[in-house]
Amino acid sequence: MEIERNQKAFEKKLKKVEELRKKRIARIAKEKACVHFLTNLPNSKEGWAFINQMKKYLHKGRYSIRLKGRGSRKEHGDQRGIPIKYAERYSVYIDHKIIDRENPTYHHKKEWQTRSKLIDMKNQIDAILNN
Repeated sequence: MEIERNQKAFEKKLKKVEELRKKRIARIAKEKACVHFLTNLPNSKEGWAFINQMKKYLHKGRYSIRLKGRGSRKEHGDQRGIPIKYAERYSVYIDHKIIDRENPTYHHKKEWQTRSKLIDMKNQIDAILNN
């Protein structure tokens, strides 16, 4: 009787942990891993030609390019940056759209998930043994 109650409690806890894990994975997948790729790209015809060439050959299914304005913040900027049209130069960020084996955070995330599962299982076993 008590074993059945413990087993039901264990299964309920396991189901709840699985739901939380799925939510956590979905949240992590939405986050983008980015690389601060280039700095001090000039705001000139040459700089824009370079950015357009990058966009032309970029694997758009896997990556996206993001620009941040850099330069003097006295007139147009704040701590977040400078609007593109007022920037003296740019920084280029490349965002990963897909988290798979090619993404730098993939293996770290997998290791963290495995470690989390093991810790949860250990806690559940300890709870059952202590009851």
